[in-house]
Amino acid sequence: MPRYGFYFFLSLSVYVKGAPPGQRFFSCKFSCGDLAPGPRKEERFTVALGVLEGFSDLQLRRLMKLYYQRLKDAIEEVVHAVAFNLYAKTAISNAEYEQISAANHDEASQLLLRMVLAKEDAKAARAMWQSFADFKDNNAFLKVRRILQEIEDKVSGDSLHKEIKWAPDEVIQDCLVGIHHKHQEILRERNATFTLTSIHGWNMAKTFQLEEHFTELLIIPSLRYQEQVQHELLARGRDHSEWRKQTLRRELEKVRHHEIFGTSFGKCSRCLYAVISGVAGIGKTTLVQKIVHDWAVDRIYGQFHFLFQFKFRELNIYQERTSLKQIILDSYPYLEKDLKKVLKNPNRILLIFDGLDEFHEPIAFPDTQASSPKSESKVASCLYAESWCSIPDIIRALFQGQMLLGCSVLVTTRPTALESLQAAPVHLYAEILGFSDAQIKDYFMKFNSDTKVSLEMLAYVEENAILYTMCYNPSYCWVICSSLEGTFTSPRLRNWSPPKTITQLYANYIYNILKNHAREAEEPRELLLKTGDMAYMGVAEKVIVFSDYHFHRYDLQPSNFLSGFLMQILQKENSLKDVVYSFFHLTVQEFLAALAKFFQTPTQKLTELLDEASTTKDGRYEIFLQFMAGLSCPATTAQLKDLIGDVPQENVCKVVDWIKKRFEIAKTRKIQLLNTLHYLFETQNKVLVQETMGRVRQVDFSFQIMTPVDCYVLAVVLGPCEQLQNLHLFNCSIESWGMKSLKTVLHKCVTVRLAQNRLGDQGMKLLCEALRKPDCQMQSLELWMANLTDSCVEELSCALSANASMRSLNLRDNAFTDCSVSAFLHLVENCPSLHTLDLCNNPFSSSGRHKLEVFEGKLRHTRPGLTIKL
Repeated sequence: MPRYGFYFFLSLSVYVKGAPPGQRFFSCKFSCGDLAPGPRKEERFTVALGVLEGFSDLQLRRLMKLYYQRLKDAIEEVVHAVAFNLYAKTAISNAEYEQISAANHDEASQLLLRMVLAKEDAKAARAMWQSFADFKDNNAFLKVRRILQEIEDKVSGDSLHKEIKWAPDEVIQDCLVGIHHKHQEILRERNATFTLTSIHGWNMAKTFQLEEHFTELLIIPSLRYQEQVQHELLARGRDHSEWRKQTLRRELEKVRHHEIFGTSFGKCSRCLYAVISGVAGIGKTTLVQKIVHDWAVDRIYGQFHFLFQFKFRELNIYQERTSLKQIILDSYPYLEKDLKKVLKNPNRILLIFDGLDEFHEPIAFPDTQASSPKSESKVASCLYAESWCSIPDIIRALFQGQMLLGCSVLVTTRPTALESLQAAPVHLYAEILGFSDAQIKDYFMKFNSDTKVSLEMLAYVEENAILYTMCYNPSYCWVICSSLEGTFTSPRLRNWSPPKTITQLYANYIYNILKNHAREAEEPRELLLKTGDMAYMGVAEKVIVFSDYHFHRYDLQPSNFLSGFLMQILQKENSLKDVVYSFFHLTVQEFLAALAKFFQTPTQKLTELLDEASTTKDGRYEIFLQFMAGLSCPATTAQLKDLIGDVPQENVCKVVDWIKKRFEIAKTRKIQLLNTLHYLFETQNKVLVQETMGRVRQVDFSFQIMTPVDCYVLAVVLGPCEQLQNLHLFNCSIESWGMKSLKTVLHKCVTVRLAQNRLGDQGMKLLCEALRKPDCQMQSLELWMANLTDSCVEELSCALSANASMRSLNLRDNAFTDCSVSAFLHLVENCPSLHTLDLCNNPFSSSGRHKLEVFEGKLRHTRPGLTIKL
């Protein structure tokens, strides 16, 4: 159903709010029959009738409580429509309906559910479920539809009755009460705090209470992708902000950290096996810490009497066979006397395994190609917690119910390691999306106590698409705030330009660490470059967790290493039987790797290194190569000069030559060309960009997904072009965020193809800024299927009135109606250069079409080439 129909329903319900109940009901039904269809049984979900007719009042109440949070989210955007439907069915009173109508969506959805549950009988509950069935064909009710379908599946499998009867708070056995409380106390102490370190000033580590500083992350109960993705920084802004605004609100549900093992997700009666995915630094480990802490203080998951937390990086030490019982005792030795009793009740146990991507061994399930009869036989023998087998076999046996049958398991991982779990019987896949726009702002405001400084930093980042789209990731947000803080607060650093590229950002980050945390006895250059060599090995071999072995291999002493300035870069973690280290973030590792290679690689071997990295297909070197390109910029490395010396100019020239060569090779290959444009941007070399892009006459990225960052980079590198004959961005997933960047260069293009992008009216408004420019050269503009409505036509008409170049305008397959006919007439009349206006497949009435045709006929003698296609 068109979106405007839904808003018409809301406006109408408000308009007639004071009318008598009968009149109000019939008026709304007549005007919005497509939104609130009459009760036709054959069109409803079977489950709706089952719920209404077959469940007792008690069961209905339990059902609503079970789905309370999901229902609250599902009806948030449509709550006024649901409330009116209930009022029409006399399930709520006039006063209650007025109260809901006066509230905003969030408050209204909670208020309505509370009203329904507060009724003495289940009449309102039955009416609400009936309303959901009534609205099932409305696209605004996609979340509700998903819930209905899930309930129908559960009813057919008889698991719904089990769910609403399931008692989560079974009493703990008397013999385990003492050890249960001790276990909770220890986990509470382990997870109560976390530490952050500042790159400004010495010994600025601060410990924060988790309770006070945890920000609820946005988690969705599905994965947008499970295949191995490009580098996680490249994926950082992929449709993130706009995608969430457009899709989450109506389609995707949210999962809170306390709902992962709630019983209402999925078709099974209980969620036993859950996997949470998220890119590096998005908050997976912090989420686990929050879950463990809240369980330890009796806030969530009371159905679990014991919770055991493990990190895959620690499990790497088990080279020989072991047992689940042994790895539990290695982490929780105080359980030795009671563990046997604890393990006798598996359905009251939750096992959490954090960081699958850091595990060194593959986990192959029986129906994957990597499995073998030998491995299957080993799994079959792992039937008890005391059975000795490998860690992969233990994980596999837990997921398959061959060990501790009935226990619950949570695994966190980066998307790159999801492939190993494709054949696992997972009940819930979820993805962490990170910070929302509001949470980014909140993070900046909390980072510095000076509100003015925080707002200045935020304003600067919002103008740079590269930096802002990184901020959805908490780790990147911390790096950006840390790097910018000195520039915006220190008079000494005010002369430095804030970072514009990711290379400048990390150069600034490393500079502040070296400057503020170095000791005189240390040799920053030697130590930094040796660390960079180790980091490069990690990039090349996909190593992100380092041991003493790696340090000795690169002539580094771990104890000395972590006593100096680089303790701000590395994280030290005491494993079960060893000490391991990892860089604060993967991108820090990659920057140090690039720094070491740029400063140390012999000039004659540098091109070979770059060629080899660029031909690796799994994307592991993409950000490394961007850093290599960025380090060729004198302004980027100027801060580091006093600490690690001059940049080898021969290597600068080699990198510049390599980018030129790369551009010529990549001209006809879209993804390679897009990567090369990022390299050009990182160099901040205006002469190089001019030489490379100045002679370009056509750029074609049709069918290539363009992220906000891609659009920003494209706009910057197209800046030197005096005239671009053709810019083809057909079906590139560009929305209004892309137009915000592209509007600065579109006026230089003769032919622009932006069809099949969801630009919307906001995107058109930005495009009109380019059309108004006095030097606009645009002659042909394709905007068919661009999600445009009547609201943007006045803006377009006004912009083209001042345009003397436009000859062909294609607006077919949008949502223009008779409301925009007069604006189109004005557009044609006041844009004399226009020869063709294509409005085919827009929902004009016969009257509207006639007006346009008559107008075309009148102008035919003065503008013989004019054609309006309808």
